[in-house]
Formats: sequence, structure tokens, C-alpha cells
Amino acid sequence: MNKQIDLKELLEGKLQSLEPIEEAIKAIEAADLSVPKNLMFSAESAEFKPETKPVTLLGSKSMTVEEAKAFNDEMNRFIDTVLISGVDYGVIPHCSKPTILKSGAEKIMNYLGLIARTEIVNRVEDYEKGFFSYEIKVFLIDYNGVVKGEGIATSNTRESKYAKQNGFTMQNVVLKMAKKRALVDGILNVGNLSARFTQDVEDMEIEGSSYNSSKGNTVSNTMPSVATEKQIKYLELLMNLNNVTEEAMKSYLRKHYGIEDYHCLSGVQISEIIKKFNNATK
Repeated sequence: MNKQIDLKELLEGKLQSLEPIEEAIKAIEAADLSVPKNLMFSAESAEFKPETKPVTLLGSKSMTVEEAKAFNDEMNRFIDTVLISGVDYGVIPHCSKPTILKSGAEKIMNYLGLIARTEIVNRVEDYEKGFFSYEIKVFLIDYNGVVKGEGIATSNTRESKYAKQNGFTMQNVVLKMAKKRALVDGILNVGNLSARFTQDVEDMEIEGSSYNSSKGNTVSNTMPSVATEKQIKYLELLMNLNNVTEEAMKSYLRKHYGIEDYHCLSGVQISEIIKKFNNATK
């Protein structure tokens, strides 16, 4: 009669008597160290825990003037060579600077050797009233797991472009919009690109953009048109009559709309501001 052998028990017994080779231990330890722990999610909380390092005087001056100039030159060369107008960035009528789009932000992120990790900082999910709001922070991290830059943004279902739609169907849309805005904000900061691009206003109509040409009337129905010349001149008149400086207007727009140039406002947004001016003077 053949005796049955418990292979599992046999292997465990054999393995217990084996001593691991020193080279193998070192290889395992090296592999473990090569993976930044803060790129992983906690198994218990599934919460991302970024690693940041204090900025010292030496760290704050990590580049010489020549190196900084070389960095900017290379970044501009990358943008001019790789990014495609109408796909990666677009021109907003009346705006002095183009707006960077999501695909362009992703290309710049890859060029800089960064990866993005997203955290929902704050959320409001009212399933009774159909109101949803998200505040998102994006961490841009290098291969060592150190945060090199951050971006933060919000989006909610009461924004003018979503207000007339069913909030329940727009929940995922506003979540993704907040993530996209935060990514663009972080890329503009870490790449020193604010002088070249404006904040993300991709939800406006973009001249020559594949968004408009490929989707036809669908885009014009879902995206508000930019402010007309007449609206802009009327807003400028109200600013002069009420002694509102351009700096004060920039600060207001930055806080409430995420942009600084009132020429970049949509028709709906500029109408809201004009209405507030008129109500204040009554």
C-alpha cells in the first residue's frame, strides 16, 4: 500500500532548515527601498500619505540663474515642439494667453518625470437635492516619492454650465472636472508656466480646437460661449464708474472663477458680474 505524502508539510519542513543567501537578502532590501512608501496606499485607510521635505535656504536655491534659464528654454522648446494647438492647448477669444488642456498637462507631467496622485479634500453629496461639490488636491511626485508641486481646485453642480442639468447625472462630471482643474493648476505651478498659459478654462469655446470641429453642435450646446465685446466694454464701464481697479477685479475673478483676465469670462459669467454691479448701485 502506497503511503500518501503531504507535500505542503514536506516543503515547509525543508524550507525551515534553509538559510537565505546574503546576496538575496540584500537584493530584496534594495528592491524594497527602491519603491517609495508614500506612493503606496495604506491598506487600512486607502488614504494617500504624501511625503514632503522642508525647504532650506540651500534647497530653495537649487538652480543657478543659468540653470533656471536653461530649464525655461527647454520647457518652451518642448511646448513648441510637442504640444499641439487645439488638442493640448487652445486659444480663447479675447484672452492674451492660451489655455492648457488636460492632454497638454499630462504631456508636460510626463516630460518632467512626475506622476499624479489625487486626494478628495472636501466633498458635499446631497442626494436629496441633487447637489454635488468636490474639492480636489493633486500631488505631483518625482521618482523618489517626493512631492514637487500641488494643485487644488473645486467643481460643483451649481456652476452655470451645469445648473440647468440634472445634478445626479452630473456627479461624475463635476468630480472629473475638479480633478482636471487641480492637475492643470499643479502643472502650471511646478512648470513655471503661468506666464505662458492661463488657468484651465477648457469649458469655454476654443478657437480651432478639435473639441469644436469634431463634435459639432454638441459642444456648443454643452459649453457656454465667451463674453461678447459689448459685454466686456459694459463691464469696463461699470468698473470705472464704481472705482474698481483691474487688480481688484483680478483678485475677485481668481477667487470666484479661477481666472484673472475678465476677457476670458464666459457670457454667462460676465452677465453674473454685471448683474451684481447693477444690484449694488440700486
